[in-house]
Amino acid sequence: MDWIIQALKDEDEPFLWEMLYQALYIPEGQAAVSREVVHLPELARYVQGWRRNGDCGFMVIHLPTEQPVGAVWLRLLTGDNKGYGYVDDETPELGIAVFPEYRGQGIGTQLLTQFLGGGR
Repeated sequence: MDWIIQALKDEDEPFLWEMLYQALYIPEGQAAVSREVVHLPELARYVQGWRRNGDCGFMVIHLPTEQPVGAVWLRLLTGDNKGYGYVDDETPELGIAVFPEYRGQGIGTQLLTQFLGGGR
């Protein structure tokens, strides 16, 4: 296996900003949006100040390059800070992204399996 999965740490926030950008849906044929879009309040809330109480997640490292290539993370967004997937003040929202060149290889599935299998 060319991958390892490890828990996200405080210092992984810069990587999560990139993963937030990678998680944006851009319909086929449309131009990519500016990377600055992740700093809009409605998107920044998913990453800004990473590792506050309740934040958790994993990243996958590609061993041959030693580079992170994907992440899954959970954050509770409540009150005036509700996210796009808001259900209630007890249900956190999950984010997941993998760089395009690593998609279709089961990495996202491995991340979710690790996360749901007791990684919290």
